[in-house]
Amino acid sequence: MSATLRQPAPDEHKEALARLFDRSAPTYERTGVSHFADLGRRLVEHAGLREGERVLDVGCGTGAVLVPAARAVGPRGSVTGVDLSPGMVERARAAITEEGLDNARALVADAETAHWQPDGPADGSLDAVLAGISMFFFPHPRAAAARYRRLLGPDGRLALSWWGEQDARWAPVFAASAPYGGASSHRLPPDSPFRSVEDLHTMLSEEGFGSVDTVERPCVTRFRGVRQWWQWVWSTAGRQFWESVPQERMHEAIAAVEAELSRLRAPDGSLTSRNIVRFTVARVVR
Repeated sequence: MSATLRQPAPDEHKEALARLFDRSAPTYERTGVSHFADLGRRLVEHAGLREGERVLDVGCGTGAVLVPAARAVGPRGSVTGVDLSPGMVERARAAITEEGLDNARALVADAETAHWQPDGPADGSLDAVLAGISMFFFPHPRAAAARYRRLLGPDGRLALSWWGEQDARWAPVFAASAPYGGASSHRLPPDSPFRSVEDLHTMLSEEGFGSVDTVERPCVTRFRGVRQWWQWVWSTAGRQFWESVPQERMHEAIAAVEAELSRLRAPDGSLTSRNIVRFTVARVVR
């Protein structure tokens, strides 16, 4: 007889995500794989940030979007990054210091509600809200979009990146691991607007954005070999699945996955993943 799994409450979901990213923070983007930093730079380009603008980066992580955004708006502009994970925020603050940015800061705060004390943003006070590979994690993305719409001033925009079609060659890898674990940070609920471009555009339009556009671009990630791939997986939210694998089955699960990885290896032993990333820009038209 199968048991019905209780869905976590929104606060439990957020707390679990914060702890997950705290565990990833020490090695996140430190495995020699250029991935999220590149996506962050590309999102800033699509957002079209201008000198002097006021920007909020939600789910800022280690600063992949925050740092290039601060460079783009210059000393007359400002960027605030918020994330629920103290470990990630600590990394973002270190990046701000390392880059010598006086116009950026990172705070531990709820990215979905974008509310903090004592100096949270006022309605109409922002020029742009950026969400790099983060908004689909939120329990209530519609409520978040409505909140961001209120925070944006005339001609403001919400720019976000999210995943499109994934590399079909890798499907057997994930299928091989599936029987061994149960947890996944990437599983979208049935009503998620991130199931299609049309669904996301509809949601954003219903929440008051007057112009919504999405472009799809390739995201090519290369690994020197199987070992680096494993290091990278454990440095990301993907570790949640592997943490759910029982220890007594871990060796079996790893062997099943590596059998599939061997079929993807190039002659030099490297692995390449070619996915689609979507960049959506929603504009306030008043």
